[in-house]
Amino acid sequence: MQLRLLWLTGVLLLAAACSPGGAELYVPEGEAEAGREVFAALECHSCHRVLGEDFPAPTAEPPVPVPLGSPMNKKSRQYLAESIIAPSHRFAKPPDLIIGLNILEQEYEDIEEGGVSRMGFFNDALTVREWVDLVAYLDSLQNRSRNEVGQF
Repeated sequence: MQLRLLWLTGVLLLAAACSPGGAELYVPEGEAEAGREVFAALECHSCHRVLGEDFPAPTAEPPVPVPLGSPMNKKSRQYLAESIIAPSHRFAKPPDLIIGLNILEQEYEDIEEGGVSRMGFFNDALTVREWVDLVAYLDSLQNRSRNEVGQF
């Protein structure tokens, strides 16, 4: 497991160093369907609701307030990749419109405990290929039309 973590860290450092400007993480293309299988195998749906998908309902308490797959709240592939391997690095914030309406604002405090993300540490559970595929799946979710997603 330590070797896998060391390998992943090396790949990330190399990717960041080779990206234009040296600051943005380069994430290779992955297979979205394989990423969906990784999402299911890791039981990510036990915390994350996925719009337009048929996963079981999340059981996390308190619930994670941000549903995945909203075409209204797109994140870059780099953001998604970083959020998987370093979930405490930065926390997702509600869109300005939602903050302006004071909807769900209080619930966003539920994504961290003591300044650390409630999301587990999955670096030892994922291969680099699985990580890339998972990013491809999450990215594909947010690139669907509102009709494909259904009710928010």
